Amino acid sequence: MVATVVRLRARILRHTLARETWRLVVLIAGALWALSMLPSVAGGMVWLSGQPAEVAHDVLVVGGALLVVGWTVVPVLIPGLDDALDIDRFATFGVPVRRLVPGLLAASFLGVPTLFTTLVCFAPVLAWSGHAPAGALTAAVAAPLALAPCLLGARLSTGLMARLLGSRRSRELGAVGGLLVVGAVVPGVVAVGALGIEGALERVPAVATVLGWTPLGLAWAAPAAVVQGDVAGGVLRLVLAAGWAVVGVLAWMLLLRRALVSPPARGGEVRRRADSVLPARDLVGRPGLVAARAVSRRALRYWGSDPRYVNALLGAVVAPVAIVLLVATVVDAPAAVALSMGPLMAGSVGWGRHNDVAYDGSAFWMHVSARVPGWADRLGRAAATLTWGLPLTVVVSLAGAWVAGRPDLGAAAVGAALGVLGAGLGVSAVFSTVLPYPVAEAGASPFVTPSGSVGASMVAQVVTSAATAALSLPVLVAYGATLWWNPALAPVTLVLGVLGGAGVLLGGVRVGGRIFDGRAPRVLARLR
Repeated sequence: MVATVVRLRARILRHTLARETWRLVVLIAGALWALSMLPSVAGGMVWLSGQPAEVAHDVLVVGGALLVVGWTVVPVLIPGLDDALDIDRFATFGVPVRRLVPGLLAASFLGVPTLFTTLVCFAPVLAWSGHAPAGALTAAVAAPLALAPCLLGARLSTGLMARLLGSRRSRELGAVGGLLVVGAVVPGVVAVGALGIEGALERVPAVATVLGWTPLGLAWAAPAAVVQGDVAGGVLRLVLAAGWAVVGVLAWMLLLRRALVSPPARGGEVRRRADSVLPARDLVGRPGLVAARAVSRRALRYWGSDPRYVNALLGAVVAPVAIVLLVATVVDAPAAVALSMGPLMAGSVGWGRHNDVAYDGSAFWMHVSARVPGWADRLGRAAATLTWGLPLTVVVSLAGAWVAGRPDLGAAAVGAALGVLGAGLGVSAVFSTVLPYPVAEAGASPFVTPSGSVGASMVAQVVTSAATAALSLPVLVAYGATLWWNPALAPVTLVLGVLGGAGVLLGGVRVGGRIFDGRAPRVLARLR
């Protein structure tokens, strides 16, 4: 069965690369990047081989833990990284899960990320070879146990999120949880930034000691224990790492079995509403506004019931937090780090709607057949996002100013965030009909990337990112001047952000509406 699944994975990959040139380009670029990184990894391990065992332990354990966290979080934030063998495709074959799991794990090695991570997990053999042969041998034994949490973490996180997003109650709890994460992480980020680089480095040994007894770092800490003479501790860590790997496999098997026997709910639960007739006064004189309201209400229902939208909402909240965490560890400016949270989240929310039309799929025919005015469609979609994005942006911006201890910059933070939000939504209003690309179909897993989307998505994302950054530049410059030069410019930044963001958004609605009117039938043909 393992050979069959691996051959299936290889055949799908070969056909995909032959059909999609952009995916082949991405694969080659990823392979070249991995090859270029190998000398750095090997050089780092050789350097560690000459350092004290305590230093090698701290570096490898913290780095290994971050590697596991990355494998667990990134596939959730960037869907479709490895969906060629989606488990739903095996539902009609009746193959037991216990036979599928080894094949799925083996097939996962037909990818650049897994191969590169495998080499990284074996690299500590070089680091410990300079200390003792027993350490190098232990590192070789621990390498598969270090790789297991990475592979299982990715599959558990995506499988669990796909199932949670299929339940309306879970989606609501997930959205609330994402907001709570932001509220809890921002003070922590500022605290880490306040320590400075030297202060943070002083706490690395204590953090590494704790991580060395968790599933994140057990396999990475075992060789250090053996080198330091604690053979029993090293063996115990290996046994615990193997035990956690078994637990992870069993949990993954449970998720796979549930997915095969009881697939996640497709879409939101049915919520019956009483039918009503639009008042005649709404249909006379302002049909465009009625259409915009209808589009907005429909889009709002998406945000509460469609797993793809809920996943995008969580990504818009979590991604800025991850960026701020990374920046806080290397930049000794805690106030600036906290104050950047609002604009980052606003940019994530606004830019994230640059492919909004594609999520309608074939349902987009309703807009075309009803001859919805382009501006009404654009305005309705933007209004739905602003319904939750606007208060979220304001609250996060003010919270960042408060946590940073700079309430005088709260107005500037809000202005910068609103300017970026308006710019992102304005760009999205234009490009969602100019450069739509395929997305997961309604009812499918939000972590599936359909064929033919890689090249189009890359072009659309690069273009819209550049356009959003360019249109946000004036308010960001004003924000920087307020932060680093004269805090008295905060009211100016607020006014510039509000008026500039609103102006860009309305301009995007108008331009996007005209493009919509001319391209709607062609967009529908592309989405079908």
